[in-house]
Amino acid sequence: MADERLPIKFFDKREVDKMRVEGGGSKKPPKFILSENELYVKARAYENTFEAFLDIVSKKEQNQSVVPFVFTAKLIKDAKAKTHRSKVSSLLRAGNDNNVLGLAGVDELLIKLEDSRDVHKIIERLQDADNNAHAISAIESIQEFSPKIYKEASKEKNDYKVKLIDFQNEDLNAYIRSKFESYIERKNFKVKKTYYTPEHVVFNLKSIEIDEFINTQLDSIERNDILEAIFSIEPMPKFSVSLDMFDEEEEDVKIIKPVSGKKYATVGILDSGIQDIPQLKPWIVSENYTAYPEQYKNKGHGTFVSGVVAYGDALENKQWVGTEGVKLLDACVFPDEAIEKISEDELVNNIKAAVRLYKDSVKVWNLSISGAEEVRDDGFSDFAVAIDDLQDECNVLICKSAGNCRNFITGKPKGRIHRGADSVRSIVVGSLAHAKVPTDLADIDNISPFSRVGRGPSYIIKPELVHYGGNASVSPRGKIIKNGVKSFGIDGSITTAIGTSFSTPRVASLAAGLYQEMDEEFDPLLIKALMVHSASYSENLKIPMDERVDQVGFGKPKSVREILYNSPNEITLILRDEMLKGEYLDIMEFPMPESLIENGFYTGQIVLTLVYNPIIIPSQGAEYCQSDIEVKMGTFDNKFDRDTTRQMILNPVGKNGAKNVLLETNYSKKTMKAKTDDFALKERLLIQYGEKYYPVKKYAVDLADMTESNRIKFLTSDKKWYLFLNGLYRDHIEKKAQLEGQVPRQKFCLIVTIRDPKGNKPVYDEVNHKLDEFNFTHNNLKLQTDVHVRY
Repeated sequence: MADERLPIKFFDKREVDKMRVEGGGSKKPPKFILSENELYVKARAYENTFEAFLDIVSKKEQNQSVVPFVFTAKLIKDAKAKTHRSKVSSLLRAGNDNNVLGLAGVDELLIKLEDSRDVHKIIERLQDADNNAHAISAIESIQEFSPKIYKEASKEKNDYKVKLIDFQNEDLNAYIRSKFESYIERKNFKVKKTYYTPEHVVFNLKSIEIDEFINTQLDSIERNDILEAIFSIEPMPKFSVSLDMFDEEEEDVKIIKPVSGKKYATVGILDSGIQDIPQLKPWIVSENYTAYPEQYKNKGHGTFVSGVVAYGDALENKQWVGTEGVKLLDACVFPDEAIEKISEDELVNNIKAAVRLYKDSVKVWNLSISGAEEVRDDGFSDFAVAIDDLQDECNVLICKSAGNCRNFITGKPKGRIHRGADSVRSIVVGSLAHAKVPTDLADIDNISPFSRVGRGPSYIIKPELVHYGGNASVSPRGKIIKNGVKSFGIDGSITTAIGTSFSTPRVASLAAGLYQEMDEEFDPLLIKALMVHSASYSENLKIPMDERVDQVGFGKPKSVREILYNSPNEITLILRDEMLKGEYLDIMEFPMPESLIENGFYTGQIVLTLVYNPIIIPSQGAEYCQSDIEVKMGTFDNKFDRDTTRQMILNPVGKNGAKNVLLETNYSKKTMKAKTDDFALKERLLIQYGEKYYPVKKYAVDLADMTESNRIKFLTSDKKWYLFLNGLYRDHIEKKAQLEGQVPRQKFCLIVTIRDPKGNKPVYDEVNHKLDEFNFTHNNLKLQTDVHVRY
């Protein structure tokens, strides 16, 4: 980096950049619509199904049951788009409320019927098959819903997690929860209720034999109809920490103490407790949280994690993170496993209590605790839902470990991330090898053998980041040989260990270090976006380009100093805003520097990162993320006036010849494959996000890699530049918002860096001038002081 350090900048949208979403879309019917005869046969079959449902619903009415009848409608493979889903929802809609409750599985709608009138309405629509051909054709099957039951392999008694159907009516939900709890207790089962979120409630049936419960309760002919509200039953997850330490024969590291009068951010250590050894004691704040008495604690894991947060760079004699030190808050949420095991619901309660208690003073939390189960494709885990809700409630950022895997011992592929690492709001961290001895399995800067990989549910990118967590090999006898990173044992000695537990606190330290250096209100979206935007791959990374994101996310983030400053040949702009449904942003005067024009064509490198908070609804299964933001950046020919007196024309200005330069199809595969410069090896990133709802998106392109024909079409010096952002929303949240009279919205942080790869163009100054010329409000990211670096 050049000696001159220039601050990164915020800029605001202008009033002219705000556009209104216009109607439109194709009127052409989809190809999967059935022929007249096929449609008639299918409609009659479904009519018979609902006649059978009518008998069940009528009996429930006679018995004055308050629990609605629930069925599922599975969609055909080609009917996944929102327009098709909306047609099916309209066909199966009962009254004025949205009776489509959520997803029972992938592309399987969960729908309630409250009375016989609801059934008759649907039968009438099925009898009018011609006018409902689209919806009827889109449905593969319809059947009565039955709870999802996952059994523990062991026949012994275990704790089981029970979730009830969310009927989208809080009064009804509360009544059913109360009745369910009373019923279970009357049957002499011990039950514990936990609010993972205000709406997402989990029951823990303590120490039951699952077959006995199913046979005597769910399969009973005379069963209480309150059991019809059960959505799923599965083993209650258990959580663990693992720490194998080895003493190092070397001198103790020098004790570092806080500088008097300096403001320090605090990292909350959600772990097994911190031993107040001499090295850490000056950094541990006086406040603390504990869920367990001293005799129930084993502080080894929490102490090691804390040592990495406070001394990570010093112990390794490297400039990996670059903080000047951060404070530590001891939040003991995990007991000594040798004495007491912890279940998911207990851990959720402990974490929520700690974070809520210190939400005003501690904004970054480290969570290096994992469950034993991998993520599932059919939905996001309850643990992830709980910590997502907590981060929204308390305006904090949790750095979560991806989890460790032992598959490398037998040569199997790496396992997927653990449940909990699918948290949408958290930054999830995998592990890279920091060093290598001849027997180690991973090369330096490559993914550690034990680090779990993505993707998460619905293909979201998890982990987003990686950092150094150790290396490993396997002995001839099948034992793990560890090449660990350094921290402290509970006696203050320097020890080593491996795991994503110890790559994660480096990212937590970095997040706190950024917050510490900025004179801004804490903004988790900004912190996440800055770290992801700075992340890159090592030139030593041996993972194929198309597998990198799945295994190591967006790479390893840079240090504090590198993130917060620009050189004169580059500029980093931040757009922090909120997207409302019905609006989009089209910035048609994006300040692309003309100094990057060479021989009549635009050149330069563009790195763009978008991090947003999607609307999240737990009942929607794999569609937990209910909103998305698409982003485009590119060139166009000219602006033109539009006739707003015409129907459906709402925006007075449009643009001709727009081309999105972030698309992979614009670039020459041959040119990109041949390039071996730093950008090509470390930063280039072209992902086709398509219609997937990714909460983090990143692109990195070098305009020099564009095909010759595209360069001539889209990069000539007479082109203008634009930045476009548009919110997208799933059918469920759109209908929910309409019924509640709300406008869906999602906060976002977009960061774009424009760079001259040759390092000699005055990009920073020129973009500054253009921001003024185009009447953008802009200001520097405020810093506490000049950023110092501790070696």
